[in-house]
Amino acid sequence: MAFFSDFFLARRLRKGPTLLLPYVPDPAAVLEVVQLHASDARPYGDGLRVGGNVRLQGPITVTPELATKAGIPAGWQTAYVAGNIDDEEGGEYDRPMALAAGLAERLNGTVHPRGPEPPADLAEVTGGRPVPIAELVASLAEELPGLAARAMAGGVTVLSCGGSPIEIVVEEDEDEVGYSVCVDDGVHGPGLAETARRVALTIAARGGGVARDHNGFLITETG
Repeated sequence: MAFFSDFFLARRLRKGPTLLLPYVPDPAAVLEVVQLHASDARPYGDGLRVGGNVRLQGPITVTPELATKAGIPAGWQTAYVAGNIDDEEGGEYDRPMALAAGLAERLNGTVHPRGPEPPADLAEVTGGRPVPIAELVASLAEELPGLAARAMAGGVTVLSCGGSPIEIVVEEDEDEVGYSVCVDDGVHGPGLAETARRVALTIAARGGGVARDHNGFLITETG
């Protein structure tokens, strides 16, 4: 019986998306970070329920035997595997990867067998009041010197500067305004995600909106 249990567990870990950690985490700390992604996350069976149809199974001790069967490299002690609770419900098929990737960033882990491609949209701000473009440019002058705005069709304004690949796309309509902090497809490099988080936090503070990163995790002053 244990053989079949290990066999199916190894297959599940190998398929992923699987969060790997080089230590044994405090379950309460993991739940606290997961709640940045979904505030209603709660214990569920042998793991956590995240939103309506996503489960994070774990913690799972990565023994040498399990690591070999699952193709996990040496040096990882703990695993969590993300997936849909009911594949028939639909609607959240991309969320398990976003959950695993966001946890890996915050808990010093990695995603197995591979993580997502670098995103074009690094952060977003929703809700709150519209921030005047001139105020936005002034408030971000230290983070993005030389920031300038150009108006586009359809109520869209793009803010960019020559010293950074980061752009801010402001989309306004009659009911709401949204801000996307992004880069061109394929552009990545050290510090871009951190800069995008700081930019999003500044925008959120000015307009009273909510800032989230590209994996849907709430951005806070501490990370």
